[in-house]
Amino acid sequence: MLVSLAEARDVAVIAYSVAGVVAFLFIFLFTIAIGWTTWRLLRTTQRLLKDNVQPTVESVRQTSESVRGTVEFVSDYAVSPVVKTYGTVAGARQFIAVMSRLGRSRKGGG
Repeated sequence: MLVSLAEARDVAVIAYSVAGVVAFLFIFLFTIAIGWTTWRLLRTTQRLLKDNVQPTVESVRQTSESVRGTVEFVSDYAVSPVVKTYGTVAGARQFIAVMSRLGRSRKGGG
């Protein structure tokens, strides 16, 4: 039962063809499975973000608005009056310093 070279070649071509089809089907099914798994993971992640992160972001937004209002209040009713008072006192000191120098220079020069 000798097999000719042509028959051996034909058997090898058929074997490689069958192996290629099987490998293609395996890779195709594997790709489909990975795609489906990825799609489910993305959907789960979207739901998780929508259910958990969105309320947290809303809370942070409300807190930042509250802090902004508090800062405006403190600025209007605490910081601004102190700065104005300090500016007035500094201006008065400077006025007194200038006036005292003028008085000394008149006494010494006259």
